[in-house]
Amino acid sequence: MIPFKRYIPLFLFICIVASGCKTAQKATATQDEFKVVGYYTPRSAEPESLPLEYLTHINYSFSIPAPSGDTLIPLKDDSILKRLVAYAHRNNGAEVFISIGGWGIGDGGGDDSRFHRMAERTEGRHTFVKSTMDLVRKYNLDGVDLDWEYPDEDHRSADDYVELVNELSDSLHAINKKLTAAVVASGKKGFGMKKEALDKLDWVNLMAYDGDYGGDILKAHSPYAYAVQSIDYWVDQRGVPASKAIIGLPFYSKKGFGQFGPTYRQLIADGASPYDDYWKGAFYNGINTIEAKTRLAKKRGLGGVMIWEIGLDTSDETSLLKAIDRAKR
Repeated sequence: MIPFKRYIPLFLFICIVASGCKTAQKATATQDEFKVVGYYTPRSAEPESLPLEYLTHINYSFSIPAPSGDTLIPLKDDSILKRLVAYAHRNNGAEVFISIGGWGIGDGGGDDSRFHRMAERTEGRHTFVKSTMDLVRKYNLDGVDLDWEYPDEDHRSADDYVELVNELSDSLHAINKKLTAAVVASGKKGFGMKKEALDKLDWVNLMAYDGDYGGDILKAHSPYAYAVQSIDYWVDQRGVPASKAIIGLPFYSKKGFGQFGPTYRQLIADGASPYDDYWKGAFYNGINTIEAKTRLAKKRGLGGVMIWEIGLDTSDETSLLKAIDRAKR
């Protein structure tokens, strides 16, 4: 029998250990959660209309670097971002990231010279990181998504990107914030992302849409086979841990290479079937394809799925976010 005076410290010790184990289990569960990352542009939907119960992260798009690349241009209307952060944090803990860059960064589609000018100079990188951290603190953001499309393998920008990611990730992680990146689906452009940079990112969003799919795959927009191709490239060839790979899903259509079609919501309103992938010349991802890709992500051990973009969904039984939620369970 344990004396009473000895029993109390032992009892407290057991409670502390048990509590620590529960905390550790909770942390592991959070780290291992299947992420549903939704890019959001302020013109697509009111922030309070977003179905947060189906999302773990929201990437507000975009913050644009100034022509020098060193600083970020102030948001034209920051009230929407403020509303989004308040809504997400108040309701179910969804995290809000700021996505920096994008394809249409300001100098024409795919012109990433602003990033090049900034990242090739030590002072440029320092100033960019400071500007980014100021923005994160100002709006109480949970992280940053770096959308540089794209650093080049055969150019010094690949090494500059490593230096930039090192400094930015260290600054964010020091205050318990995250750093992710949007990356090309596969191919030569992907080699501009060196292993040293990939290792510092919390996860990568694979843009498995809008690309040179090759062969018969070109006949569709972001088909299932393209998701497989993207996963094979980043996980099997490039060595990105599956848990850090987030496969991209489109909520919009294409009418040919480079030609955007209606949004998913517009297609359904026009009479398209939510289960098909084609309507009046437009290729899209319906419920069956979205569910199949989500199951693929689960089967391959991926960290989750990503959407461009969540404001383009429907809100009834045809919702693609609801389809993702069903398929990931």
